[in-house]
Amino acid sequence: MLDTLPQGDLVVRVDGELDMATTPSFAETLARADPARRLVVDLTACTFLDSSAVRALTVRAQAATEVGGSMSLVASDDGILRTLEIAGTETLLPVHPTLEAAL
Repeated sequence: MLDTLPQGDLVVRVDGELDMATTPSFAETLARADPARRLVVDLTACTFLDSSAVRALTVRAQAATEVGGSMSLVASDDGILRTLEIAGTETLLPVHPTLEAAL
């Protein structure tokens, strides 16, 4: 789900698993978000994250970087955090414990 906050920031909230079956629609949602705007991907309700989802995140983060936008993640689940750590996404995407901290 893609929401626009009152201050203009964009938030994508993920609920459930992000795997090969669900990542294509997730990637489409990310693609609809203007890369020049600030985007926060809220993974607090995400229960699983695979490499296809990590790739979708990094592709969108690179697009934002190219046009002066920004992107960050919200995650608190140890398994999600570990997946992000193994993939090295924290070098490209800041990870925050809450949505409030990301904004």
